[in-house]
Amino acid sequence: MVEASSQGQFTPLSFDLDKKAPQTGSSVTISSDGDGSHTINNHNNEKCLEKNVDDYGGDLLAERPSQGGNISAFFNIVCVVAGTGTLGLPYSLAKGGWIGVGILILSVIMSIYTGILIIKCIYYNGHTRLASYQEIGQHAFGRIGLIAVWFFHTSIVLGAPVMYFILSGTEIQGLTQVHVNLSDKVWIWICCGVVSIPFVLMKSLKEVSLLSIFGVIATVVLVVVTMVESGLDYKNHKDTVKYDGAILRNLPLTVATISVCFGGNVVYMHVEESMRYPRAWNKVLVWAMIACCLMYSMVAIPGYLTYGPDAASPILTSLPDGPSNKVATIMIVAHVLLAAPVLMTSFALEVERVMGISVEKRGVFRERVYRTVVRLVIMGVVGGIACLVPFFDSFLSLLGALGNCMLIYVLPIGFYWKLIGWRQMRWYELVWCGIILIIGLLGCIIGSIDAIEELYRDFTQGSS
Repeated sequence: MVEASSQGQFTPLSFDLDKKAPQTGSSVTISSDGDGSHTINNHNNEKCLEKNVDDYGGDLLAERPSQGGNISAFFNIVCVVAGTGTLGLPYSLAKGGWIGVGILILSVIMSIYTGILIIKCIYYNGHTRLASYQEIGQHAFGRIGLIAVWFFHTSIVLGAPVMYFILSGTEIQGLTQVHVNLSDKVWIWICCGVVSIPFVLMKSLKEVSLLSIFGVIATVVLVVVTMVESGLDYKNHKDTVKYDGAILRNLPLTVATISVCFGGNVVYMHVEESMRYPRAWNKVLVWAMIACCLMYSMVAIPGYLTYGPDAASPILTSLPDGPSNKVATIMIVAHVLLAAPVLMTSFALEVERVMGISVEKRGVFRERVYRTVVRLVIMGVVGGIACLVPFFDSFLSLLGALGNCMLIYVLPIGFYWKLIGWRQMRWYELVWCGIILIIGLLGCIIGSIDAIEELYRDFTQGSS
C-alpha cells in the first residue's frame, strides 16, 4: 500500500506539481510582501505565511543547499516518535494478546501512509508550500480547520514537553533523594533551565537534529536494557506465564493504545522543511518508522513473553530491581529531555512565523532578541504548567487521545480529500483510507472514555 522509490518520489498516489489541483473551500489570493515572502488571504482576511514557487527557483521540491541531510531528518522523526509509547507496549499486548503485534505492524503502515498524505497537502496547488499543519487546515476548511488543528497541535507540542518535564523531575528526585534533598518541582525547573539552553540557541530543527541523535541513542540503550532484562528474567516465569492469541473484549482498547504510538505528524512539516532533499521525504519517513517499529517490537515481545498478562506499564516496574533498572531510568530521563526541544522548537517556529520574527523583517540583532524572549516565555509557561496544574497528566491523556488520533489518522485523509480530491484515489486506496478512519475514530472514542474515567477518579478521590 505504501511504497518509497529509490528516488524518494511521492507515492503511492500521483503527485504532479505542474498540475494545479482544483481549488476547494474558501477563495484564495496570493500577494507579495516585498521581501520575498508571500501571504495568502482567504475571505476572512486571515494571513498564512508560506513559500512561493519562485522562492525555490521554480521547483517547490528543488534541492535546498542550506538545509540538513536525510540523516538529520531521520533522527528528528525517530527521536519524537520512538518515545511516545515504548515502555507501555508490553501492557498493551497483555490486554489484547499476541494480536497486538499485528496491530503494531498495521499502525506503522497507516502512519507512513498518512505521513505521506499530509506532506502532499502542503504542496497541493503546485505554486506554494504551506508552512504548517494549521495552514493546511485553514486551506481545507477555513477558520474551523485552522482552529481545530491549532487546538490539537498545541495540546501535543506543548502538552508532551510538560509531561516530559514532570516525568524527568520525578525520576531524578527518586534517583537522588538519598544524597540530594530537593523536591520534584525544583528538579522540574532545573530540567527546564537545562533544556532552555539548546531551545533558545538552536533556531530550527536543522540545528536541533544534533540533540535528536543523542535522544535516539538514549532510546536504543533503553530498549536494549529492557529487552535483555526481560530475557534474563524469562526463566523465572516461563513455567507459570500464560498467553492469549487475542482477547476480543479488549481489542478496541488495544487498537486505540497501540495506534497512537506513531505520533510524529506534529513535526513532519518542519522536519520536511529542514531537509536538503525534500523529494527524499517518503524514503526517510519509511525508514524512520521501520526503526521505531523495530524498537517497539524489541520491548513489546520480550516483555509480554516474560510477564504475560502481568506485564505492567511502564514495563520497568515489572523488571527486577538493580543497576540495569537505574540505567534504564536514566535513559528515560535523557530521552525526554532531548526530545522536548524538538517538539517545543516546532511550536516556537509557528509562533515566530505568526509574529513575523525573522532576520528579513527584524534584522539579525532584533530577531535574536525577540526569538530569545519568545522562547523563554514558552519555557516558563511549560514549566509553570508542569509544577502548578493539578491532574495535568489526566487532562493530557484526554487531549492526547483526541489530538493524536485526529492528527495522525483522521485529519490527513480529510485534508487530502478536500484539497486534492478523493477521486484521485483508486478504489482500494479509498477502502484503505476508510479502514484508517475507522481505527482513528475508534482510538479517539476509546481513548477519550478511558481518559474521562481517569479524570473522574482523580477529582473524586483527590477531593475526598
